[in-house]
Parts: sequence; C-alpha cells; structure tokens
Amino acid sequence: MASRAKSDPAVAKKLLENLQNDLRTLSSESKRRHPEVKEAAETIQLKLRTIVSKNENLITGLIPASSDIVHPFVLGCETKSPKLVHQGLVAVQRLISHEAISTAAADRIITMLWMLMEGGLEELKLLQTAILLITTNSVVQHDALAKALVLCFRLHFTKDSTTINTAAATIKQLVSIVFDRVVAEDRIQTNEPLEPINTDELKAGSRTPPRSLKPCAGDAYLLFQDLCQLVNADQPYWLMGMTEMTRTFGLELLESVLTSYTSVFSKHPEFSFMLKEKVCPLVIKLFSPSLKYRQGLPPAPSPAPVEKPFFPIVMRLLRIVSILIRGYYQLLVTECEIFLSLLVKFLEPEKPIWQRSLALEVLHKLCTQHVLIKCFCESYDMKPHSTKIFRDIVNAVGAFIQSQFMSSPGGPAGQSSNKVPDTQGTPPALVAGLPVGGGVSPQPAFMYRGVWIPLVVSIPSVQSKPVYLEMLDKIDPPVIPDGYGVSLAFYCLLSVVKSVKLLIEGEGDESTKDVDKPHNPKPAVKAPEKTETERVLHEELINSSWCGMLAALSLLLDASTDESATEAVLNSQQAYASLCGHLGMNTPRDAFITALCKASLPPHYTLTILHSQAPGASSPKALTFGRTPSQEAQVGGMEAIERSQVVAVGSPLPTASLPVGAHQGPVMLTAKNIQCMRALLSVAHCHGGILGTAWHLVLTTLQHLVWILGLKPSSNGSLKAGQQISESSTSVITTAVMADLPVLSAMLSRLFESSQYLDDVALHHLIDALCKLSTESMDLAYSNKEPSLFAVAKLLETGLVNLSRVEVLWRPVTAHLLEVCGIKLNIIQQIISIFLSRCLLPWRDDGFNCFRFCQFLGIDKDVVIE
Repeated sequence: MASRAKSDPAVAKKLLENLQNDLRTLSSESKRRHPEVKEAAETIQLKLRTIVSKNENLITGLIPASSDIVHPFVLGCETKSPKLVHQGLVAVQRLISHEAISTAAADRIITMLWMLMEGGLEELKLLQTAILLITTNSVVQHDALAKALVLCFRLHFTKDSTTINTAAATIKQLVSIVFDRVVAEDRIQTNEPLEPINTDELKAGSRTPPRSLKPCAGDAYLLFQDLCQLVNADQPYWLMGMTEMTRTFGLELLESVLTSYTSVFSKHPEFSFMLKEKVCPLVIKLFSPSLKYRQGLPPAPSPAPVEKPFFPIVMRLLRIVSILIRGYYQLLVTECEIFLSLLVKFLEPEKPIWQRSLALEVLHKLCTQHVLIKCFCESYDMKPHSTKIFRDIVNAVGAFIQSQFMSSPGGPAGQSSNKVPDTQGTPPALVAGLPVGGGVSPQPAFMYRGVWIPLVVSIPSVQSKPVYLEMLDKIDPPVIPDGYGVSLAFYCLLSVVKSVKLLIEGEGDESTKDVDKPHNPKPAVKAPEKTETERVLHEELINSSWCGMLAALSLLLDASTDESATEAVLNSQQAYASLCGHLGMNTPRDAFITALCKASLPPHYTLTILHSQAPGASSPKALTFGRTPSQEAQVGGMEAIERSQVVAVGSPLPTASLPVGAHQGPVMLTAKNIQCMRALLSVAHCHGGILGTAWHLVLTTLQHLVWILGLKPSSNGSLKAGQQISESSTSVITTAVMADLPVLSAMLSRLFESSQYLDDVALHHLIDALCKLSTESMDLAYSNKEPSLFAVAKLLETGLVNLSRVEVLWRPVTAHLLEVCGIKLNIIQQIISIFLSRCLLPWRDDGFNCFRFCQFLGIDKDVVIE
C-alpha cells in the first residue's frame, strides 16, 4: 500500500480525499462540545490544500507536515468521546498504512495511545494501531519504541481475555520485528567506525544501548536485556512503566528470540555476552527448585521449605535449554556442560515422572543430532578433567529404564510408602506371549520381573515434535501415561546408536552399503584412512557409551514382547559389535556378541563360554529383587515363555566342560530366540572379517541352536532336518519353525560360503574357531556321548569355497582332520574323503599327512595319486 501510494497518484489522491472526509466529520462531531477540535480540523483542511498545490508527490509532501496533520485527531482522542476516539484512530491508521508519518508524528501518536490505554478505551484498536505503526516502517525507534512495547505489555495484563490474548500475539510479533530490523541492518554495508566493546558497561546494565552497536541492534539489545531482567523479577532499564510481568510469558519471549535469531547472537559479541552473563545464570537459578525437590523423600533440614517445581516454568526452561544446546553450543561450551548435567540429574528416580519425561524429550532431540554427540565427546569426554557428559547421558537413560522395572517390593519404588511407582501397567492375559480374548490384538510392550510396560510411542523422527514440551497452555503437571518414559528412553538409545554409527562410518556409507552382503575386504574404491584425531574420537565414542548401551539394550531385548522392538534392539547391538570390530576394540565387540549369543539361546541355558564376562562389561541382568539364582532361573524361564511364543522343544547339547546333569530335561526355544539367531547369523555373515576370536562365541552358540532344532550335517557339510525327530525323540518343532528350518540351514551355508570374501587373517580366525569347536565336540565321543558334527561339517564347507587359496588353510584343516579320523563315524569318514578328493594337489605334496590319511581311511595312496 505504501509503495503504491508513493508511485501511484490515484492511491495518493484517494488518501487525500479520505483525510479530508475524516477532518470534516471530526469538525462536525466536535463543533458543539469541543470547539478546539473543530478549529484544529479546519486549520488542517486548509493546510492540505496548500500541500496539494505545492507537491507533485503528495505523500512526500504529507510526511514533513504529518505531526500537524495528526494534531486534530490527537485532540479528538483526548476528549475521550467514543465517536471522536474512533474517528481519530481510523484516520491515524490510514496515515500510518500509507507511510505518511514522520518520527515526530509517531511520537505524538504513541503518546495519544498511551493516554487511551490508561483510560481503558478502545483497547483492541490501540493494539492494531501500535502494531501497524511499528511494522510499516522504522520511524519508531529508541524510547518511543520502548513506550509502544510497554503499552502492549500493559494491555496484556488487563481483565478482558480477548484483549489479553490479542496483546500477547501483538507483543510476540513486535519482538520479532525489533530483531528483524537488526537482521536487515546487518545486511547494509557501512564504513562508519563503531566504538570497541566495553564489557564493564555491559555487565552493569543501562537504559542506553552499547555504543558499539548500530541503532536497530541497540534497541534489540535493550529489549532482550529487559526481558531477562523481568524474568528474573528485577526492574527493567529501558521498558519504563512496566507494572506487571509473568515469568512464563517472559520465558516464551526469550525462547522465541533465541529460536529465530541465532545469527544476531553469533554476529554481535554484545548479544553473546548477554547469553553467557544473563540468560544462562538465569536459567540455572530458576532450575533450583527442580534440583532440590525429591519426590517421596523427607525434605532435608533447612530454614526454608523446599519449593516444589512448577510445571509451566520447568517446561519452558527446558525448551530454552534445548535451544541453547542445539543453537548456541559453540558459544556456550562450559554452560552447556552444566545444562547437560542438569538433564542427567532430572532423570534420577526421586524426581517426578513428568519432570523425567520432559528431560527425556530434550535428550531425544539432542541424541538425534550426530554433530552434537561429536561435540559432547570432544569437549567433555575426551578432556582429562571434564565431566564425561556423553557417557553420563547414555548411563542415565539406561538407569532410567532399569528404574522403571523396579517398582516391585524390594526395589527403590517400594522403599517408601509415599512414592507412587512411575510404572503401574497391568499386563493383559498372555498365553505364549500373545494376548487372549475376543478381539484382542497384541500390544507392543516390555515385561520384566513381573512389571509390564507398554510401548506407547511410535518411533519418532528428527522432525517430530515432543508431547509434553509443547503443552504451553497447561498449568498442572500432566498425567504421564504408562510406558511413555520407557518408550522415549528406548528411542533415545536408538538415536544414540544411529548417531555414533554415522560419526564412525560417515554419511556416505549409509546409502551405498548393502546389509545383506558380506563384508568384502577388497572394495573397488578404498576408503580413506582415518586420521589419528578421528581414530581417537571414534574410540572415545565407543568407550564412553558401550557399557551403558550394552546393559540397557540387553535388558530391553530380554523384556521385549514386540517383534519390531526386538528387531530395533538387535540392529543396535549388531551395529555396536560391527563398529567395535572395525576399530579393533575387542572387549566391547565380544561383549555385544556375547549378548546376542545369550539372547539366541533358551533362558538360563548353561553355557560356560557365555558366562565368562569380558573385563569391564557390566552384567545387563542385574535386577534380581533379592531372589536366589534358582528362583531367578525359574522366574526368567516362565517370563520368557510369556513374552514370546515357544516354537521348538529339544534336548540340550551335552558339553564336556559341564558336570553330568547340568542340563536336565528338554529346553525350549521361543520365536524371539529364532529372531536373535537370525541376527547373530547376520553379524557373522556381514561382518565376519572383524569377528576375530569372537568367532568361537558365535559358532559355539550356533552349534547349540542347531542341536536343539535337530539339524544334522550331511556329507557335503550342509544341515538337514527331520531324521532325528521320531516318535521316540523328545524334540518338538512347531509347523512355523519346521518351514523355517531349510531357510536357517541355507543361511548357515551362506555364512560359511561368504568366508571366501574374508582376508587370510580373518579366515584363519574362522578355521581356528571351527577346529577348536570340533575338538571340544569330539571329546564327547571319547566319553561315549553323541557329539555334534556341526563344526567338522562347516569346516568342510569353508574349505571347499576357499580352494583357490588352499595353501592358507591346508595345514590347520588337515591337522584337525587327522585328529578326528579316529572317531569311527561314517559321516566323518565321508567328510574327510570329500575334502581330500577336492584338494589333490596339496595332498600329494604333503606326503606325511597323505600317508596317515590313507592309513586311517584304508585306501592305497598310490591309487589316489594316480
């Protein structure tokens, strides 16, 4: 409108006609009671005729005279006559919208609006005029701008709800306009020298802006400074005349500025100084009640009672903390360390569940940003005397999950009769892990030690909004649904895994990697070598997180009743095992592999190799609630059946290292065990090159699973089902798994076929593990027990697919085959014969072993060579 008025004579002419009509109406309405208004209106009518005759561009002529032109309308408003006030405001708005207002005229208008505000007249019209006056152009600055803002603040605290809401929206818009002016001002290049920054002056606070700032930046600085003052319950310096201010509204305004104008704070040291000296101390101070309050516990002896945390304040503070960490981390490294430590403290069991849920929502936002995770690790965990923030976050989220399963007698929640358990879910009736009843569909959940927690949140994306951080209209703490906290903590862990994976593998790897293909040590394009700095960072990312991550993921895997949730946990464990292997970190690698192995086997399956904890690995199943080990085994076995459907019952594999009777009776495999077995196969198939000595863990577990499922090796090394499942057998395989057995057998074969992609060192690790496993199995044969032939069969498969480099595996394989030749089993004789017939050249050259094989097999060496 304004630009058209200056360039379009028709628009300017229309403005003039409307002004003349307004003046005539004002003169007519005031001639009896307010002659001074009538006289002023008639004077301006004459002045307008003079302006028209002397100026080709009407708007340009109106601006210098605008202070006089608004005078009769101001006088009309001073009468407080409803008709004259309305007429005056309409005319003034018309002049403003055409940008026909000077700075002096704007000052007179603001004084008029202030007078009407104090009289309680036309409050909505006042807000419309104020926002029009400030948004149309930049004539209102400095003290006049402050007065206009105070006017709107005063209207925000009237008694009429419509005025209150309109004023709130107006103030938010005006605050944005003040900072938009700074952004526009920064775009203009000037050569005018600015004075240097005076930090003492900034610390003291003043109603005049720092001389080092340009005009618009100075106004924004004073506004932000006074918002901090008001939130802190101090008197403002610049916004003179403020009579009232709520802390919640002040925090919302601070948040809106911090969210939208990061560039202003980054570019101007004066603003970043205010962040460090005003905003951060204010946030920490306002968090004090939340830190001191301990729900369900008697207050500490203190002269003053402990103040309860107030949901609207805590929620808004956490929103600001989230913005400060995500948007201003590089400016506030030290302060962010304090904020992150506060978030960790908010997850403690003594805090109200709504407060813990809010903290988790903030942490989830942070964990989705891998750049922030990198910054935390570099700035804190890698520094010798700094708080290990990344480690503490992972541990705190894991501890929160554990605490939610401890609301039974004997757990912390049961230690105080005043404390309401955070989790009060009641599981549905379950049979074999599935709800029963008409129309009942399975609800995703976690179940552990009698505590049932539903999975209530769908997997959030980076863009998804939190729930309770958005409840700006709530005063009382919301009721947090059962399972919300655990669900969000679960997704926090998944986000951490994704971020760590992205930091170590790089962004380019995600799109090009095929997870179904084995690791090829000879890619077409060799990945660039990691620098020493990158290597140290990547190792610290793992060192800081793996213990807490392993404990939490193992608990969630054990407790999960949902296939999708189980798959997410398994993928996370596979990712960490792979990352650790690629970094050469064998202890955490073996710990994650062990966790996958344990989850694949029946509950509390006695397997010595899996119970020798790696150094530094914390037990993921530490919640015993005072039960004896035998009680734990019984409860764990029953719950495993409730959580997942039993799909197979079989005999345990006898093990020479265990005492007689260690395994009594049949053992049960659930659908989750089979799902975990597939994950274990996937790790070995895709990441066999980094397993190293962990191959023994993986192969031992697979051997036991194969035995329980009744899969037997054939002469070519593959596994087949069915022969041993007879009427006299104790094995029971459900129809669903019976159909899966050929698939599992094929997966096992592909695993060993993929060994052709391993480098020589990795192949040696695989061969060594198979030989070791086979030797352990053959010890049973000497004890007159049926041995598992899994290892020797897979040794054959591995050998046959690596014939192109038979010299690498010939000696260890033949040495082991010579050991087992003494076992008088047809299948072993067949396996040895097949292997030797395919390896004639190295066999002929190895005369000593050739003679011994022929002796055992009862064949003529010369005949074979010919």
